Amino acid sequence: MGINEDNLHASLAHLVLCCVAGRGISRMHGKSFTDPGMHANFFIHGVLGFLHFQSGMFNNDFRAAYVISYKASRYLALPCLMADLYRSNQALSAIHLVSGIVPFALALAGEDNISLGNLVIACNIISLCYYSLENNREWGWYTAGAGVFAYFIAPQKSSIMMYPLGLALMEYCAYRVFGIVFESL
Repeated sequence: MGINEDNLHASLAHLVLCCVAGRGISRMHGKSFTDPGMHANFFIHGVLGFLHFQSGMFNNDFRAAYVISYKASRYLALPCLMADLYRSNQALSAIHLVSGIVPFALALAGEDNISLGNLVIACNIISLCYYSLENNREWGWYTAGAGVFAYFIAPQKSSIMMYPLGLALMEYCAYRVFGIVFESL
């Protein structure tokens, strides 16, 4: 495929991410600052991704904004979700938020530590699995699996559209984690 086709596919993948994240934002009705964190983060990344990959049509360069939103979608989204899930435990909620802020701040300072970032992502995924087991949330397991795909498998592929599609899958599963769970009799 040519560069223009790759850009078109990446733009479409970011539009899919926008649509899924927009639905996630519309379903949130909490009064927490972390509540829309993951959903808003993915929505903004989708918009900036579309603009970045179509910047030739707009005669603007959105690369700097896209790089920041990429780092935010990588390091802040999952900690925001976990902070929201653990909102009843303020200490654990704060730990999850700080776990994402540290690698994000390092990335913004130009000292991106990929190993630390991957460790933080893995710890948040493990915490999500524990939360899902403890609270009987099957969509938490799906979200964790989608997170493994989005953060560890998709970046290894050469296709630039796999990461936003992985985030869209993770977003689709994540806003279902908050649903009502009926205990089986």
